[in-house]
Amino acid sequence: MVHTICMKYNFAFQIAGFILVSLIIAMFFSKKRWSSLPNTIFKALLISTLLELACDIISVITITDRAYVLPSINDFFSKGYIILMHLWIVLVLCYVIASFLESAWAVKGIDIRQNKKRLFMHYLWILIPEAVMLVIVLLTPVYYAGEGQAIYSYGIPSTCTYIYSSYCVVVALVYFFVNFKVVPVKRKITLLSFTLMEGCVALLQSIFPEMLILGFGTAVCIFIMYMNMENPDLEMIARLKAANDKSDKLLKNILPQKIADSLKDDMTESGGLAEKVIEEFDDVTVAFMDIVGFTELSNAIGHVKTVDLLNEFFSQIDELLDSYRVEKIKTIGDAYMVAAGVPERYEGHQEEMLHFLFAVQDLIVRFNSAHQTFPDLSLRIGANSGPVVAGVIGEKKFVYDMWGATVNFASRMESNGEPSRIQISTALYAKLLQSPTASGNFLFQKREAVEIKGCGQCTTYFVTSTQRL
Repeated sequence: MVHTICMKYNFAFQIAGFILVSLIIAMFFSKKRWSSLPNTIFKALLISTLLELACDIISVITITDRAYVLPSINDFFSKGYIILMHLWIVLVLCYVIASFLESAWAVKGIDIRQNKKRLFMHYLWILIPEAVMLVIVLLTPVYYAGEGQAIYSYGIPSTCTYIYSSYCVVVALVYFFVNFKVVPVKRKITLLSFTLMEGCVALLQSIFPEMLILGFGTAVCIFIMYMNMENPDLEMIARLKAANDKSDKLLKNILPQKIADSLKDDMTESGGLAEKVIEEFDDVTVAFMDIVGFTELSNAIGHVKTVDLLNEFFSQIDELLDSYRVEKIKTIGDAYMVAAGVPERYEGHQEEMLHFLFAVQDLIVRFNSAHQTFPDLSLRIGANSGPVVAGVIGEKKFVYDMWGATVNFASRMESNGEPSRIQISTALYAKLLQSPTASGNFLFQKREAVEIKGCGQCTTYFVTSTQRL
């Protein structure tokens, strides 16, 4: 007689879950893992999940066709599925507790691997009830409702599973709330996946019993755990991204953004430059600011306090730069060098520079008022405009710098200037006269010829902002 199997159960979800877990196992064991207690538990959890899904699939087939299957075989796979489900629940809760305690104890400086007895005491909350439930499951026969064609039930063993899983959800929630503040978000996701699987999937199973999605729920839970906590690729990518972000931030704090982006593309494997990053500029405005009486101030308040004061003041100038298209080049002792029109070229950088320098003068007034140092800080400022060569040279400890007569003369404008005043060169003065708005924003005072080292007698100008009058 030819027998045709009448399969009324839809176990496509179990098949999908089995394939999903198989793929996760293949990926998990194909790469080296970091050593941790949760990771060790997760390895066992992967194997138990695959066995549970396999047993679930076979038990569905044997129940549907149980008239032609030996009762012992049917009971073996049915009860085997229940026992493996208990093992899965135990391992998941062990994983959740280990993950929570590892984070909580790390804050206190406790190594979870060195406190096995203490950890075992936590596991007693789940092992003792499980031992009781397992005895009941082993001693009680499985029960099949009706003919097993529309719906089936495992009776008391199945009820034990639901009761124990509900108990474990409560235990997991207790650990969740007790350790909420010290547990990272990604570890909290593990608990959420566990509780969602136990709650939502069980609810759907009761509404649509023919779907048999409980096993698939365990596979989804494993997938969420893997993607959020046990995937070395994601962990490595996250760490590399964090390190890269820190490196980028550091690099852009040292160098102009345009140059930093260029250097990242031009770096060799040895850490040097593939080629020198040097560029010529036809017109750039360069300024130097120097604190007057720095030595006297240092003698008055001490070297350490002086450096702290200098750091605070220069940091405020750094913040001020965010509001202007002016680039900090470097600090040299108590001197501060800036430039406009480099590395990004733009029109009107002469006026932009002066607006920034006047803002610095306002800043030092506020700074003196807030700190009441003796003597007060004052700046001697000089600026010049003209062609420069700028870029990065050398192989190590890269610094963006500028070279040329324009830079040297800007330094001379500062060193030959006067405290609390801005002295500019004839070249910068001529450029400002060409601007239609300069005459309304600035007042120029021609200075008597000044002897400039290496340049002889030179005409210079003091400049004042009309908004400060």
